[in-house]
Amino acid sequence: MGAVAKGQTIDAVIDQERLIAACRDVVRIESLTGGEAKVARYVADLMTALEFDKVEIDANGNVIGIMQGTGEAPSVMLNGHLDHVPVGAMVDPFSAVLVDAARWGEGGQAIYGRGSCDMKCNVVAGIFAVAALKQAGFAPGGDVIIVADVEEETDSPKGVKSVVQRGLRADYGISVEATCGDVYLGHRGKVEFDVRIFGRTAHASEPSNGISAIYEAMPFITAIRTYEQSLGNDPLLGAATVAITGLHSSPDNGTAVIPDLVRMRVDRRYVRGEGPDVCLAEIRGLLVKCYGESEGKSWTIELSNHYPLMFTPETSPIAQAAVQAVQDVTGRTPRIAAWRFGVNGTFMTEARIPTIGIGPGNEIWAHTPEEHIGTSDIIAATRAIARAVAVITQAQVKA
Repeated sequence: MGAVAKGQTIDAVIDQERLIAACRDVVRIESLTGGEAKVARYVADLMTALEFDKVEIDANGNVIGIMQGTGEAPSVMLNGHLDHVPVGAMVDPFSAVLVDAARWGEGGQAIYGRGSCDMKCNVVAGIFAVAALKQAGFAPGGDVIIVADVEEETDSPKGVKSVVQRGLRADYGISVEATCGDVYLGHRGKVEFDVRIFGRTAHASEPSNGISAIYEAMPFITAIRTYEQSLGNDPLLGAATVAITGLHSSPDNGTAVIPDLVRMRVDRRYVRGEGPDVCLAEIRGLLVKCYGESEGKSWTIELSNHYPLMFTPETSPIAQAAVQAVQDVTGRTPRIAAWRFGVNGTFMTEARIPTIGIGPGNEIWAHTPEEHIGTSDIIAATRAIARAVAVITQAQVKA
């Protein structure tokens, strides 16, 4: 069976109404980080209903579904997360109402709600894509695994990272995070540092008797702003960045005390050719320039989080399969790009599973009060993901 005929067969078995209904269902289920149990149960039941060969909710709450292959071709692992960020000022965040996407300058209908494009509808699209192979009568040559994981929004190690660490592996990977239906090859790495600047307490009525850690922190804040302008740019992953994302002084209990500590969280996004050690050395250099060689006395710096850089070459079979799949579905050559934020597919890449991204929705709406996802985007991405999986696993019609 040729690629076009295979794709048409896949399309025919995707129940579009059921797909969109399931997407709306998951958006209606609140699933803040750490509170994913209810939506995990829904997703596990959906996999079972769609006849996955194995379905499990593991000890961390991740849902793992497997369509077993014949063992004659590469295996594929798909990944997406079930948690979402707080709703903020979003109105009716769990309504999952269908709205005219013209309000955002887009065509067709969209599902509105927190967690729609980031990214529970994407997870559902991946599930229906995998199920379509079996429903169409294909036998993948390799296992097809989907991991719907937890606590992604807080960079928790409990998600897909824990799944691969306990031994579940595949030859290739697909993150179904939003890519506008294009093919993404990765993203910048992220390191977060805990920087502390020390002063000396005094009564606020006599500030000259102390050293305000707030004032002491100001040279470093200025240095960070200057340092930001010197950072490089990656032709695929984009510009490296640095930002202070948190600042707190103490004591801060409402008493009249000059604070003797400022604690800052510094977020540094790095590109190819850099790494955590380079970033640490550069920011430590800024502290030395501001305060001298007085680490431990005037200041400290500590790495608090590392989210690795993700990159898979365009020449990789999984990238080529994704490009071919999008071309088949849309008739256009997809844009080859990268996410600005990080995705949990990076832990699959870290585990030596070459991983790319293909998913519905536009990442610019993630975490915003206008979060939504186009229904036509969901359907097209489901079709494309199914084709990519079929290509990489060399799925054949069952005898």
